[in-house]
Amino acid sequence: MDDLSPALAGIVTALVADPSPAGLAALADVARLGPLLGAVAVDDRALPGLRGTTLPLVLVTTGGAAQVDGPLRLAGRLDLPVAGLRTTVRDPGDPAGAVRRVLAALDQARAAGLLDDEVPVTLVLPAEVGEHGAGAALDEIAAAELHVGLTADDPAAWVRLVDAALDREVPVETVGAGAPPPLVVLAATRACLDGEPSVAERLLRAADADAAGAAYDVATLERTRRWCPRVDVRV
Repeated sequence: MDDLSPALAGIVTALVADPSPAGLAALADVARLGPLLGAVAVDDRALPGLRGTTLPLVLVTTGGAAQVDGPLRLAGRLDLPVAGLRTTVRDPGDPAGAVRRVLAALDQARAAGLLDDEVPVTLVLPAEVGEHGAGAALDEIAAAELHVGLTADDPAAWVRLVDAALDREVPVETVGAGAPPPLVVLAATRACLDGEPSVAERLLRAADADAAGAAYDVATLERTRRWCPRVDVRV
């Protein structure tokens, strides 16, 4: 297998699932990820315990999808390095409307100087959003040039939604504690780009990083990173 490190640099978002002090202690282990580490995902309840960290943080909001102002203000007061913002679409009955509410909140946060324009924003579509609703939400996400976050608990559903996102030129972040290995997700994303959804689903179900790495050359996987910028890895 080729040296795939150029294709995987910064792909990992280390997910801190437990915001308690004991959970935050796991941050001491992220150094083992080396150049794979791109950022650390922490929910807003953990922010007070992160004072002084220099790790790039993806701030995961726990309130309503449009409630981004408070967590961003707190991160600013603590002088935390925010490298991303992630919020979940919380109205499965009207996901497109929920996305528009988030966009309005983001505009306010940027106008207030709380969020830099270059900070990536990811809107997570929960599993209960149907395909029609997901399509409407992705239209809004695409128009705003944001990222979409998807879980891979159901590989077939992930493939369908990734196909829909890529059709709209929306980068996909695979999120959650159960995300497959990053190399597997990257290869599956490549398969979707190549119009091979059955290959993508097979790669996800096997979750075999060696097989995924052997399926594509490093240059192809490097090009794919535009559409697969981040994958969660629980720490």
